[in-house]
Amino acid sequence: MENDVINLKSLSADAPLLHYNNWPNLAVTPKVRTITTKNQPQQMREVRQHKKQLAFHQSLAKSRFVFGGNRTGKSVCGAMETIWYATGLHPFVKVDHACDGWVVSLTRQVQRDVAQAKILQYLPPEWIVKTVMVSGSSFTPAHGVIDFILVRNVFGSVSKIGFRNCEQGRERFQGVSLDYVWFDEEPPEDIYDECLLRLLDRGGIHWVTMTPLKGRSWVYDRIYLRQERLQDLACFWMSWDDNPYLTKEEKQFLIANLPPDVLESRQHGHFVAAEGLVFPNFDLANILEPQILPPADAYYIAIDPGYRNPTAVLWVVAVGENLYVVSDYEVAGLTVADHSQVILERTRNLGWDLKQVRILIDSAANQKTSACEISTAMQYRNHGLAVDTNVNKNLAQGLLEMKACFGNADGKRSLFVFKNCVHLIGELRGYYWGDGEQPQKVNDHTIDALRYVVMDWQRIAPGQAVALNNLGQAKKDLIKRLAGKRFMSKKL
Repeated sequence: MENDVINLKSLSADAPLLHYNNWPNLAVTPKVRTITTKNQPQQMREVRQHKKQLAFHQSLAKSRFVFGGNRTGKSVCGAMETIWYATGLHPFVKVDHACDGWVVSLTRQVQRDVAQAKILQYLPPEWIVKTVMVSGSSFTPAHGVIDFILVRNVFGSVSKIGFRNCEQGRERFQGVSLDYVWFDEEPPEDIYDECLLRLLDRGGIHWVTMTPLKGRSWVYDRIYLRQERLQDLACFWMSWDDNPYLTKEEKQFLIANLPPDVLESRQHGHFVAAEGLVFPNFDLANILEPQILPPADAYYIAIDPGYRNPTAVLWVVAVGENLYVVSDYEVAGLTVADHSQVILERTRNLGWDLKQVRILIDSAANQKTSACEISTAMQYRNHGLAVDTNVNKNLAQGLLEMKACFGNADGKRSLFVFKNCVHLIGELRGYYWGDGEQPQKVNDHTIDALRYVVMDWQRIAPGQAVALNNLGQAKKDLIKRLAGKRFMSKKL
Protein backbone atom coordinates (compact mmCIF):
# COMPACT_ATOMS: atom_id res chain seq x y z
CA MET A 1 0.00 0.00 0.00
CA GLU A 2 1.13 3.55 -0.72
CA ASN A 3 1.03 6.49 1.62
CA ASP A 4 -2.45 7.98 2.18
CA VAL A 5 -0.88 11.34 3.17
CA ILE A 6 -4.27 12.72 4.28
CA ASN A 7 -7.59 11.13 5.14
CA LEU A 8 -10.28 13.22 3.45
CA LYS A 9 -12.95 10.94 4.88
CA SER A 10 -12.33 12.58 8.25
CA LEU A 11 -13.71 15.86 6.84
CA SER A 12 -17.33 16.81 7.34
CA ALA A 13 -19.63 16.54 4.34
CA ASP A 14 -21.08 19.91 5.42
CA ALA A 15 -17.77 21.68 4.82
CA PRO A 16 -18.66 22.83 1.27
CA LEU A 17 -21.55 24.86 2.67
CA LEU A 18 -19.22 27.07 4.71
CA HIS A 19 -18.06 30.43 3.41
CA TYR A 20 -14.62 30.83 1.92
CA ASN A 21 -13.57 33.10 4.79
CA ASN A 22 -13.54 29.98 6.94
CA TRP A 23 -10.86 28.45 4.70
CA PRO A 24 -8.05 28.68 7.31
CA ASN A 25 -10.17 26.60 9.67
CA LEU A 26 -10.84 24.04 6.97
CA ALA A 27 -7.24 23.70 5.88
CA VAL A 28 -5.84 20.47 7.23
CA THR A 29 -2.42 19.29 8.24
CA PRO A 30 -1.13 16.33 6.21
CA LYS A 31 -1.47 13.16 8.20
CA VAL A 32 0.56 10.00 8.00
CA ARG A 33 -0.96 6.57 8.05
CA THR A 34 -0.39 4.48 11.16
CA ILE A 35 0.35 0.79 10.81
CA THR A 36 -0.42 -1.72 13.52
CA THR A 37 0.99 -5.20 13.11
CA LYS A 38 -0.58 -8.27 14.66
CA ASN A 39 2.18 -8.49 17.26
CA GLN A 40 2.11 -4.79 18.07
CA PRO A 41 -0.35 -3.28 20.56
CA GLN A 42 -2.50 -0.31 19.48
CA GLN A 43 -0.51 2.16 21.57
CA MET A 44 2.73 1.08 19.83
CA ARG A 45 1.70 2.26 16.36
CA GLU A 46 4.51 2.96 13.90
CA VAL A 47 4.20 6.34 12.20
CA ARG A 48 5.65 6.53 8.69
CA GLN A 49 5.98 9.51 6.39
CA HIS A 50 6.58 9.63 2.65
CA LYS A 51 8.79 12.74 2.55
CA LYS A 52 9.02 12.87 -1.24
CA GLN A 53 5.23 13.02 -1.52
CA LEU A 54 5.04 15.90 0.93
CA ALA A 55 7.80 17.76 -0.93
CA PHE A 56 5.76 17.41 -4.13
CA HIS A 57 2.58 18.74 -2.52
CA GLN A 58 4.45 21.65 -0.91
CA SER A 59 5.96 22.80 -4.21
CA LEU A 60 4.47 25.95 -5.72
CA ALA A 61 5.89 25.35 -9.21
CA LYS A 62 3.36 25.60 -12.04
CA SER A 63 4.92 22.56 -13.72
CA ARG A 64 5.88 19.51 -11.66
CA PHE A 65 7.32 16.21 -12.85
CA VAL A 66 7.57 13.14 -10.63
CA PHE A 67 9.97 10.53 -12.02
CA GLY A 68 9.30 7.41 -10.02
CA GLY A 69 9.57 3.68 -10.26
CA ASN A 70 6.63 1.34 -9.81
CA ARG A 71 5.18 1.18 -6.30
CA THR A 72 6.93 4.39 -5.25
CA GLY A 73 3.79 6.42 -4.48
CA LYS A 74 3.84 8.75 -7.48
CA SER A 75 0.22 8.10 -8.57
CA VAL A 76 -1.02 8.86 -5.07
CA CYS A 77 0.63 12.29 -5.41
CA GLY A 78 -1.31 12.97 -8.58
CA ALA A 79 -4.63 11.74 -7.18
CA MET A 80 -4.40 13.63 -3.90
CA GLU A 81 -3.36 16.85 -5.62
CA THR A 82 -6.35 16.54 -7.95
CA ILE A 83 -8.75 15.96 -5.06
CA TRP A 84 -7.34 18.85 -3.03
CA TYR A 85 -7.81 21.28 -5.92
CA ALA A 86 -11.30 20.00 -6.67
CA THR A 87 -12.48 20.29 -3.06
CA GLY A 88 -10.55 23.49 -2.27
CA LEU A 89 -8.91 21.77 0.70
CA HIS A 90 -5.26 21.95 -0.33
CA PRO A 91 -3.14 22.12 2.84
CA PHE A 92 -0.29 24.08 1.21
CA VAL A 93 -1.91 26.17 -1.55
CA LYS A 94 -4.72 28.69 -1.07
CA VAL A 95 -7.31 27.56 -3.62
CA ASP A 96 -9.91 30.34 -3.80
CA HIS A 97 -12.41 29.15 -6.41
CA ALA A 98 -14.04 26.09 -7.91
CA CYS A 99 -11.58 24.29 -10.19
CA ASP A 100 -12.01 22.42 -13.44
CA GLY A 101 -9.30 19.98 -14.42
CA TRP A 102 -8.38 16.92 -16.40
CA VAL A 103 -6.80 13.61 -15.49
CA VAL A 104 -4.98 12.33 -18.57
CA SER A 105 -4.08 8.65 -18.96
CA LEU A 106 -2.49 6.73 -21.81
CA THR A 107 -5.43 4.40 -22.54
CA ARG A 108 -9.00 3.81 -21.39
CA GLN A 109 -7.94 0.69 -19.54
CA VAL A 110 -5.09 2.47 -17.75
CA GLN A 111 -7.48 5.30 -16.87
CA ARG A 112 -9.92 2.83 -15.29
CA ASP A 113 -7.32 0.73 -13.48
CA VAL A 114 -4.93 3.44 -12.22
CA ALA A 115 -5.77 7.17 -12.19
CA GLN A 116 -9.55 6.79 -12.00
CA ALA A 117 -9.20 4.09 -9.35
CA LYS A 118 -6.97 6.34 -7.22
CA ILE A 119 -9.42 9.24 -7.42
CA LEU A 120 -12.33 7.02 -6.36
CA GLN A 121 -10.21 5.47 -3.59
CA TYR A 122 -9.35 8.76 -1.90
CA LEU A 123 -12.38 10.95 -2.76
CA PRO A 124 -15.17 10.35 -0.21
CA PRO A 125 -18.49 9.43 -1.88
CA GLU A 126 -20.34 12.15 0.08
CA TRP A 127 -18.30 14.80 -1.78
CA ILE A 128 -19.43 13.50 -5.20
CA VAL A 129 -22.42 15.30 -6.73
CA LYS A 130 -22.61 13.40 -10.00
CA THR A 131 -20.63 10.87 -12.03
CA VAL A 132 -21.03 10.79 -15.82
CA MET A 133 -19.83 7.64 -17.54
CA VAL A 134 -18.41 6.89 -20.98
CA SER A 135 -19.17 3.23 -20.40
CA GLY A 136 -20.54 1.28 -17.46
CA SER A 137 -22.90 2.35 -14.70
CA SER A 138 -22.57 5.40 -12.45
CA PHE A 139 -23.74 3.14 -9.59
CA THR A 140 -20.49 1.17 -9.92
CA PRO A 141 -18.12 3.69 -11.58
CA ALA A 142 -14.98 1.77 -10.66
CA HIS A 143 -15.97 -0.96 -13.14
CA GLY A 144 -16.52 1.42 -16.06
CA VAL A 145 -14.84 4.39 -17.74
CA ILE A 146 -15.70 7.80 -16.31
CA ASP A 147 -16.17 10.92 -18.44
CA PHE A 148 -16.25 13.40 -15.54
CA ILE A 149 -17.06 13.74 -11.85
CA LEU A 150 -18.76 16.76 -10.28
CA VAL A 151 -17.32 17.38 -6.81
CA ARG A 152 -18.55 19.55 -3.96
CA ASN A 153 -16.06 22.16 -2.78
CA VAL A 154 -15.63 24.44 0.23
CA PHE A 155 -16.97 27.43 -1.68
CA GLY A 156 -20.50 26.06 -1.79
CA SER A 157 -20.26 25.30 -5.49
CA VAL A 158 -19.15 22.40 -7.70
CA SER A 159 -15.80 21.52 -9.27
CA LYS A 160 -15.29 19.20 -12.23
CA ILE A 161 -12.73 16.41 -12.64
CA GLY A 162 -12.66 15.33 -16.27
CA PHE A 163 -10.94 12.21 -17.60
CA ARG A 164 -9.15 11.93 -20.93
CA ASN A 165 -6.99 9.25 -22.50
CA CYS A 166 -4.42 9.62 -25.25
CA GLU A 167 -6.16 7.04 -27.46
CA GLN A 168 -8.74 9.73 -28.19
CA GLY A 169 -6.22 11.80 -30.16
CA ARG A 170 -5.24 15.43 -29.92
CA GLU A 171 -8.58 16.76 -31.18
CA ARG A 172 -10.32 15.48 -28.04
CA PHE A 173 -8.11 17.80 -25.98
CA GLN A 174 -9.14 21.05 -27.64
CA GLY A 175 -11.56 23.85 -26.90
CA VAL A 176 -11.79 24.26 -23.11
CA SER A 177 -10.07 26.27 -20.38
CA LEU A 178 -8.75 24.46 -17.31
CA ASP A 179 -7.26 25.16 -13.91
CA TYR A 180 -5.07 22.05 -13.78
CA VAL A 181 -4.08 18.89 -15.62
CA TRP A 182 -2.67 15.69 -14.11
CA PHE A 183 -0.82 13.47 -16.58
CA ASP A 184 -0.59 9.93 -15.24
CA GLU A 185 2.45 8.61 -17.16
CA GLU A 186 4.22 10.28 -20.07
CA PRO A 187 1.79 11.51 -22.76
CA PRO A 188 2.58 12.07 -26.46
CA GLU A 189 4.21 15.45 -26.94
CA ASP A 190 1.42 16.89 -29.09
CA ILE A 191 -1.19 16.09 -26.44
CA TYR A 192 0.99 17.57 -23.71
CA ASP A 193 1.36 20.78 -25.72
CA GLU A 194 -2.37 20.92 -26.40
CA CYS A 195 -3.12 20.61 -22.70
CA LEU A 196 -0.72 23.45 -21.90
CA LEU A 197 -2.82 25.66 -24.17
CA ARG A 198 -5.92 24.68 -22.18
CA LEU A 199 -4.24 26.11 -19.05
CA LEU A 200 -3.29 29.42 -20.63
CA ASP A 201 -6.50 31.40 -20.03
CA ARG A 202 -6.69 30.62 -16.32
CA GLY A 203 -2.99 30.57 -15.54
CA GLY A 204 -3.37 26.91 -14.66
CA ILE A 205 -0.86 24.37 -13.43
CA HIS A 206 0.00 20.79 -14.33
CA TRP A 207 1.83 17.82 -12.89
CA VAL A 208 3.15 14.64 -14.49
CA THR A 209 3.69 11.39 -12.58
CA MET A 210 5.61 8.91 -14.69
CA THR A 211 8.01 6.01 -14.88
CA PRO A 212 10.45 6.95 -17.68
CA LEU A 213 10.33 3.76 -19.75
CA LYS A 214 10.54 5.43 -23.18
CA GLY A 215 14.23 6.30 -22.94
CA ARG A 216 15.36 9.57 -24.45
CA SER A 217 11.89 10.81 -25.30
CA TRP A 218 10.66 14.38 -25.57
CA VAL A 219 10.40 14.53 -21.77
CA TYR A 220 14.09 13.68 -21.54
CA ASP A 221 15.06 16.41 -24.03
CA ARG A 222 12.61 19.14 -23.01
CA ILE A 223 12.38 18.60 -19.26
CA TYR A 224 15.10 16.39 -17.81
CA LEU A 225 18.06 17.92 -19.68
CA ARG A 226 16.81 21.49 -19.29
CA GLN A 227 15.27 21.45 -15.82
CA GLU A 228 17.67 23.99 -14.29
CA ARG A 229 16.99 26.60 -16.97
CA LEU A 230 13.19 26.29 -17.07
CA GLN A 231 11.23 28.65 -14.88
CA ASP A 232 8.44 27.44 -12.61
CA LEU A 233 9.50 23.79 -12.99
CA ALA A 234 10.15 21.31 -10.19
CA CYS A 235 11.33 17.73 -10.67
CA PHE A 236 11.11 14.96 -8.08
CA TRP A 237 12.55 11.44 -8.06
CA MET A 238 10.98 8.61 -6.10
CA SER A 239 12.50 5.20 -5.58
CA TRP A 240 11.42 2.15 -3.62
CA ASP A 241 13.55 3.31 -0.71
CA ASP A 242 11.49 6.51 -0.48
CA ASN A 243 8.24 4.60 0.05
CA PRO A 244 8.05 3.68 3.75
CA TYR A 245 5.19 1.26 3.03
CA LEU A 246 7.29 -1.13 0.96
CA THR A 247 8.87 -3.79 3.13
CA LYS A 248 12.38 -5.10 2.65
CA GLU A 249 10.94 -8.45 1.57
CA GLU A 250 8.75 -6.82 -1.10
CA LYS A 251 11.70 -4.90 -2.52
CA GLN A 252 13.89 -8.00 -2.62
CA PHE A 253 11.13 -9.90 -4.41
CA LEU A 254 10.76 -7.17 -7.03
CA ILE A 255 14.52 -6.95 -7.59
CA ALA A 256 14.75 -10.71 -8.07
CA ASN A 257 11.89 -10.83 -10.58
CA LEU A 258 12.55 -7.77 -12.76
CA PRO A 259 14.99 -7.81 -15.72
CA PRO A 260 18.23 -5.93 -14.96
CA ASP A 261 17.86 -3.71 -18.04
CA VAL A 262 14.65 -2.11 -16.72
CA LEU A 263 15.42 -2.22 -13.00
CA GLU A 264 16.85 1.31 -12.94
CA SER A 265 13.64 2.82 -14.28
CA ARG A 266 11.28 0.50 -12.39
CA GLN A 267 13.08 0.93 -9.06
CA HIS A 268 14.48 4.46 -9.14
CA GLY A 269 12.62 6.28 -11.93
CA HIS A 270 15.80 6.75 -13.97
CA PHE A 271 15.69 6.99 -17.74
CA VAL A 272 16.32 3.55 -19.21
CA ALA A 273 18.86 4.79 -21.75
CA ALA A 274 21.25 5.74 -18.96
CA GLU A 275 23.55 2.81 -19.74
CA GLY A 276 24.77 4.71 -22.80
CA LEU A 277 25.76 7.81 -20.85
CA VAL A 278 29.40 8.83 -20.82
CA PHE A 279 28.97 10.09 -17.24
CA PRO A 280 26.31 7.85 -15.65
CA ASN A 281 27.63 8.75 -12.19
CA PHE A 282 26.93 12.45 -12.63
CA ASP A 283 23.82 12.99 -10.54
CA LEU A 284 22.19 15.33 -8.05
CA ALA A 285 25.03 14.81 -5.57
CA ASN A 286 27.34 16.65 -7.98
CA ILE A 287 24.98 19.63 -8.34
CA LEU A 288 25.22 22.27 -5.62
CA GLU A 289 23.36 25.43 -4.81
CA PRO A 290 25.59 28.50 -5.37
CA GLN A 291 27.55 29.11 -2.20
CA ILE A 292 30.63 30.75 -0.73
CA LEU A 293 33.59 28.39 -1.08
CA PRO A 294 36.68 27.98 1.13
CA PRO A 295 39.85 29.86 0.11
CA ALA A 296 40.80 28.75 -3.40
CA ASP A 297 44.04 27.17 -4.53
CA ALA A 298 43.40 28.23 -8.12
CA TYR A 299 40.95 30.01 -10.38
CA TYR A 300 40.27 28.84 -13.92
CA ILE A 301 38.53 30.21 -16.97
CA ALA A 302 38.21 27.62 -19.75
CA ILE A 303 37.16 28.55 -23.29
CA ASP A 304 36.03 26.30 -26.11
CA PRO A 305 35.85 28.77 -29.02
CA GLY A 306 33.37 28.71 -31.88
CA TYR A 307 31.32 30.87 -34.21
CA ARG A 308 28.72 28.75 -35.96
CA ASN A 309 29.11 26.37 -33.07
CA PRO A 310 28.75 28.22 -29.78
CA THR A 311 31.64 29.57 -27.78
CA ALA A 312 31.52 27.92 -24.35
CA VAL A 313 33.17 29.35 -21.24
CA LEU A 314 33.43 27.97 -17.70
CA TRP A 315 34.56 29.61 -14.47
CA VAL A 316 36.06 26.97 -12.14
CA VAL A 317 37.46 27.18 -8.61
CA ALA A 318 39.96 24.61 -7.31
CA VAL A 319 39.93 23.94 -3.56
CA GLY A 320 42.27 21.15 -2.49
CA GLU A 321 41.35 18.07 -4.51
CA ASN A 322 37.95 19.47 -5.46
CA LEU A 323 36.86 21.46 -8.49
CA TYR A 324 33.74 23.66 -8.44
CA VAL A 325 32.19 25.00 -11.64
CA VAL A 326 30.61 28.24 -10.47
CA SER A 327 29.43 29.81 -13.74
CA ASP A 328 29.01 28.96 -17.41
CA TYR A 329 28.34 30.73 -20.70
CA GLU A 330 27.46 29.43 -24.16
CA VAL A 331 26.54 31.63 -27.14
CA ALA A 332 26.92 31.25 -30.90
CA GLY A 333 27.33 33.85 -33.64
CA LEU A 334 29.26 36.53 -31.71
CA THR A 335 32.77 37.90 -32.18
CA VAL A 336 35.77 37.41 -29.93
CA ALA A 337 35.35 41.02 -28.81
CA ASP A 338 31.78 40.28 -27.68
CA HIS A 339 32.80 37.12 -25.82
CA SER A 340 35.76 38.88 -24.21
CA GLN A 341 33.56 41.64 -22.87
CA VAL A 342 31.25 39.08 -21.24
CA ILE A 343 34.16 37.10 -19.81
CA LEU A 344 35.81 40.18 -18.30
CA GLU A 345 32.55 41.48 -16.85
CA ARG A 346 31.52 38.16 -15.31
CA THR A 347 35.02 37.64 -13.86
CA ARG A 348 34.79 41.04 -12.17
CA ASN A 349 31.32 40.21 -10.87
CA LEU A 350 32.70 37.03 -9.31
CA GLY A 351 35.27 39.17 -7.51
CA TRP A 352 38.23 37.43 -9.12
CA ASP A 353 41.56 39.10 -9.76
CA LEU A 354 42.21 38.43 -13.43
CA LYS A 355 45.96 38.32 -12.78
CA GLN A 356 45.42 35.27 -10.57
CA VAL A 357 43.26 33.37 -13.07
CA ARG A 358 44.60 30.66 -15.34
CA ILE A 359 42.82 30.97 -18.70
CA LEU A 360 42.76 27.85 -20.88
CA ILE A 361 41.60 27.68 -24.48
CA ASP A 362 41.45 24.94 -27.11
CA SER A 363 44.78 24.71 -28.96
CA ALA A 364 42.82 25.05 -32.21
CA ALA A 365 42.57 28.73 -31.28
CA ASN A 366 46.16 29.11 -32.53
CA GLN A 367 44.91 28.75 -36.09
CA LYS A 368 43.99 31.73 -38.25
CA THR A 369 40.62 31.86 -39.96
CA SER A 370 39.63 33.05 -43.42
CA ALA A 371 37.76 35.94 -41.81
CA CYS A 372 40.75 37.18 -39.82
CA GLU A 373 44.50 36.81 -40.27
CA ILE A 374 45.04 36.96 -36.52
CA SER A 375 44.46 33.74 -34.60
CA THR A 376 41.56 33.44 -32.19
CA ALA A 377 43.98 33.06 -29.28
CA MET A 378 45.75 36.28 -30.24
CA GLN A 379 42.42 38.10 -30.51
CA TYR A 380 41.57 37.11 -26.93
CA ARG A 381 45.01 38.29 -25.80
CA ASN A 382 44.46 41.61 -27.54
CA HIS A 383 41.28 42.01 -25.49
CA GLY A 384 43.06 41.48 -22.18
CA LEU A 385 42.66 37.72 -21.70
CA ALA A 386 46.02 35.95 -21.48
CA VAL A 387 44.81 32.62 -22.83
CA ASP A 388 47.03 29.53 -22.69
CA THR A 389 46.64 27.09 -25.60
CA ASN A 390 48.83 24.44 -23.99
CA VAL A 391 45.96 22.15 -23.00
CA ASN A 392 45.84 18.36 -22.79
CA LYS A 393 43.29 17.27 -25.41
CA ASN A 394 43.59 13.50 -24.88
CA LEU A 395 39.89 12.66 -25.14
CA ALA A 396 39.92 9.14 -23.70
CA GLN A 397 42.08 10.07 -20.74
CA GLY A 398 40.14 13.26 -20.11
CA LEU A 399 36.79 11.46 -20.04
CA LEU A 400 38.13 8.87 -17.61
CA GLU A 401 39.49 11.57 -15.32
CA MET A 402 36.20 13.46 -15.39
CA LYS A 403 34.18 10.33 -14.71
CA ALA A 404 36.37 9.47 -11.72
CA CYS A 405 35.94 13.00 -10.39
CA PHE A 406 32.15 12.77 -10.59
CA GLY A 407 32.28 9.68 -8.37
CA ASN A 408 34.75 6.80 -8.01
CA ALA A 409 34.13 3.23 -6.87
CA ASP A 410 34.24 4.33 -3.23
CA GLY A 411 31.63 6.99 -3.82
CA LYS A 412 34.09 9.86 -3.40
CA ARG A 413 33.30 12.94 -5.50
CA SER A 414 35.65 15.78 -6.32
CA LEU A 415 33.94 17.60 -9.20
CA PHE A 416 30.88 19.72 -8.49
CA VAL A 417 28.72 22.04 -10.58
CA PHE A 418 26.70 24.95 -9.26
CA LYS A 419 23.01 24.72 -10.12
CA ASN A 420 23.11 27.94 -12.16
CA CYS A 421 25.42 26.30 -14.75
CA VAL A 422 22.50 25.15 -16.85
CA HIS A 423 24.42 24.66 -20.12
CA LEU A 424 27.00 22.34 -18.58
CA ILE A 425 24.46 20.35 -16.56
CA GLY A 426 22.29 19.77 -19.63
CA GLU A 427 25.26 18.64 -21.71
CA LEU A 428 26.53 16.26 -19.02
CA ARG A 429 23.12 14.65 -18.73
CA GLY A 430 22.80 14.21 -22.49
CA TYR A 431 26.37 13.12 -23.33
CA TYR A 432 26.15 9.63 -24.89
CA TRP A 433 28.54 7.21 -26.48
CA GLY A 434 28.33 6.97 -30.25
CA ASP A 435 29.80 4.34 -32.56
CA GLY A 436 32.98 2.71 -31.36
CA GLU A 437 34.86 4.34 -28.50
CA GLN A 438 33.90 7.93 -29.28
CA PRO A 439 31.08 9.96 -27.70
CA GLN A 440 28.52 11.55 -29.97
CA LYS A 441 29.99 14.83 -31.19
CA VAL A 442 27.00 16.97 -30.33
CA ASN A 443 26.27 19.41 -27.48
CA ASP A 444 29.69 18.96 -25.89
CA HIS A 445 31.18 22.46 -25.89
CA THR A 446 31.11 23.16 -22.14
CA ILE A 447 32.18 19.54 -21.55
CA ASP A 448 35.31 20.14 -23.65
CA ALA A 449 36.08 23.29 -21.66
CA LEU A 450 35.69 21.38 -18.39
CA ARG A 451 37.93 18.60 -19.67
CA TYR A 452 40.77 21.10 -20.19
CA VAL A 453 40.49 22.23 -16.56
CA VAL A 454 40.30 18.71 -15.12
CA MET A 455 43.36 17.58 -17.05
CA ASP A 456 45.29 20.69 -16.06
CA TRP A 457 44.40 20.37 -12.38
CA GLN A 458 45.24 16.66 -12.29
CA ARG A 459 48.89 17.39 -13.05
CA ILE A 460 49.12 19.85 -10.13
CA ALA A 461 49.71 18.57 -6.61
CA PRO A 462 46.56 19.10 -4.46
CA GLY A 463 46.76 22.25 -2.40
CA GLN A 464 49.51 23.73 -4.53
CA ALA A 465 48.75 26.96 -6.33
CA VAL A 466 48.72 26.76 -10.10
CA ALA A 467 51.74 28.38 -11.66
CA LEU A 468 50.55 31.20 -13.87
CA ASN A 469 52.35 32.39 -16.97
CA ASN A 470 56.07 32.54 -16.24
CA LEU A 471 58.31 35.36 -17.38
CA GLY A 472 59.22 33.59 -20.62
CA GLN A 473 55.60 32.98 -21.57
CA ALA A 474 54.65 36.54 -20.67
CA LYS A 475 57.45 37.80 -22.90
CA LYS A 476 56.21 35.66 -25.79
CA ASP A 477 52.68 36.99 -25.31
CA LEU A 478 54.00 40.56 -25.39
CA ILE A 479 55.94 39.92 -28.60
CA LYS A 480 52.85 38.38 -30.24
CA ARG A 481 50.67 41.32 -29.23
CA LEU A 482 53.18 43.84 -30.56
CA ALA A 483 53.55 41.86 -33.77
CA GLY A 484 49.81 41.84 -34.18
CA LYS A 485 49.61 45.60 -33.72
CA ARG A 486 52.41 46.19 -36.28
CA PHE A 487 50.65 43.94 -38.76
CA MET A 488 47.35 45.72 -38.29
CA SER A 489 48.98 49.19 -38.66
CA LYS A 490 50.57 48.15 -41.97
CA LYS A 491 47.24 46.91 -43.26
CA LEU A 492 45.63 50.19 -42.35
